[in-house]
Amino acid sequence: MELYGEEIPPSAQLLGESELKGSIEKLLIDKKINYSELQTFSTPRRITIVVSNLEKQNSEKIKEIRGPSTQANETALKGFLRSQGIKNERDLLKKKIKDKEYYFFKQKVVEKNIVEILAEEIPIILSSIRWKKSMRWSSIEEKWSRPIRNILCVFNRKVIKFPFAGVNSNSYTFPNYHYSSKKIKCENFKYYRKVLEDHYVILDSNDRQQKISQNLEKFCKQKKIELNKNEELIRRVSDSIEWPNLFFGSFEKSDYSLPEFLLTTIISEKQDNFSFKNQDGDLSNYFGFASNVELKNFKNLVRGNQAVLKARFKDAEFFIEEDKKKSFSERLEMLSSIIFYDNLGTLRERAERIQKLCEIFAKLNKISIDENLDNLLFSNVDLTTELVKEYPSLQGYVGGFYANLFGMNKQLCDAISNQYKFNLDEKKINLSLVLMLSQKFDSFFGFFFSKKKISGSGDPFGVRRTVLSIINILIEMKISLDFSKIFDAIISLYKSQGIEVESDFSGIVEFSNKRFTNFLLDKGFNLDLIRSTLEENEFNPFELLKKINLLDVFLKTRIGEDFYKSYKRLNSILKEDEISMNIDKTLFEKKDEAKLYSDVIVLNKHFNEKKDNINNNFFANISNSINNFLDNVIVNSEDQKVRNNRIALLAECKRTINLFFTLPKA
Repeated sequence: MELYGEEIPPSAQLLGESELKGSIEKLLIDKKINYSELQTFSTPRRITIVVSNLEKQNSEKIKEIRGPSTQANETALKGFLRSQGIKNERDLLKKKIKDKEYYFFKQKVVEKNIVEILAEEIPIILSSIRWKKSMRWSSIEEKWSRPIRNILCVFNRKVIKFPFAGVNSNSYTFPNYHYSSKKIKCENFKYYRKVLEDHYVILDSNDRQQKISQNLEKFCKQKKIELNKNEELIRRVSDSIEWPNLFFGSFEKSDYSLPEFLLTTIISEKQDNFSFKNQDGDLSNYFGFASNVELKNFKNLVRGNQAVLKARFKDAEFFIEEDKKKSFSERLEMLSSIIFYDNLGTLRERAERIQKLCEIFAKLNKISIDENLDNLLFSNVDLTTELVKEYPSLQGYVGGFYANLFGMNKQLCDAISNQYKFNLDEKKINLSLVLMLSQKFDSFFGFFFSKKKISGSGDPFGVRRTVLSIINILIEMKISLDFSKIFDAIISLYKSQGIEVESDFSGIVEFSNKRFTNFLLDKGFNLDLIRSTLEENEFNPFELLKKINLLDVFLKTRIGEDFYKSYKRLNSILKEDEISMNIDKTLFEKKDEAKLYSDVIVLNKHFNEKKDNINNNFFANISNSINNFLDNVIVNSEDQKVRNNRIALLAECKRTINLFFTLPKA
């Protein structure tokens, strides 16, 4: 089946493929229809789904309908015969169920054939697709991403007939509209795919991407330059054309007065063109672009694209000149009129918090930022610039660029530029990292203070991405940071600004733990093992990862396996009863009590001295002591004091073990 229509945006193509595939798969499973493979494809003009080896018709089924008991009266039996349309009692069977005999009627049920099922269900499926943006056209009721002009739907060389969005399904498609508008009849997928390619349509996005990449690589070899790699751009371009043809041009050296980050953004983000680097790593003045049409005389096309780029460059020069007319101090005041979140103050107040957080993070990481502390107040002023309004993705870079123009030192300019895209490969804790963490934590906690909610898989405020980024940074940079300390600091900063905020820190921990769990699952850790490290009221990703690594290694050793078995025995005793009280050594009646108590003291001391190390000997000792205690000591002593003392000893043993980790449950 192919749905052909007007230009479909790239994001809608992927969503359409996904929704269509999921719905058709569910239909086939629900209707118990067998098939071997299901594939989806999309171009700017069409979304296609092909299902291979569909069975032609569901098999005939026998349905057994239970009637009354054979001991029931004649009235009940006649009622059953009448309700099922049975004329003769001899058509009934008798079967026993749990020593009681019943009448049964076997009825043949012929399922609808596949064509009837698809004809009924496909319009329902098409109507159910939830586009991010949909539209209606003409006087039709149905909605779609863009107006549908044709529906091809063929099974076993015959049309599955149904209407949708003012179009009746048929057996033909259309070629690349730049070349022809004639109908092409298609009765199977193999022919459909070939005839499209013969008429300038590459159906598979991956094939279009490959063709684009090959042409770019060929050009780079000819000119001895290197492509500025951007997989997202290649995908976006491939989803905007059906028959990619690459053309190349160049812009004037005079345009190099603009910073390189701005030039590459104008070329790639606004124009969907490709940029290149010279062998020395500097930006080349060559650019490439794709077109749906093959042209022998393409000079006018190239000149047109060069003119558009030049106009964009001129616009950027104008924005820069306009932006330079206001100082950073003036722009800081402009932030006072922009709300951060409702009831959470302005971006001006947020700038003050970020400045204070930078000071806190610098002290925690023992670096000095005194030289730049005052100017960190300006870290977000580029939000008020014309350049960022035109190119939102350049927030930070623009601020660093203007900071340099206004004579601020390189360290500060780099920090402002990199506050959203810090390079973790540097493995260096510096002002850039401090500023980035301050931005992310204020944004993360601010979302929770705002009482906003995240629903479903969407993340419009980027909160999931933010906390995952924080987790990744802290782990990669080996920074031990307790979220509760930053939480308390930010609460205090809000209060000092006269802004009342409320939030349950346990909610932040729960949210962070979910993200951390996904992070660790991606790294191959076992879910039970992950859960054993998580806390309900604390969150420190670097320390948590150290704990899970230690536990993972330890439990794979022979000593670790034996210890885990002894811990499970201990834990099973304490499930019902756990007492917190001072342990009285004078109540010990057996040497195994004293030995366990002694080993608990040693283990506790080991934790205080070396939290990040598991000494196998200590855990072997505690393992033996637990087993000897449980083998030789009767916990439920008739003497209540002795009983309570023994349970308290076991509880203290468990508490001490849990200083290192909370073991997975049995």
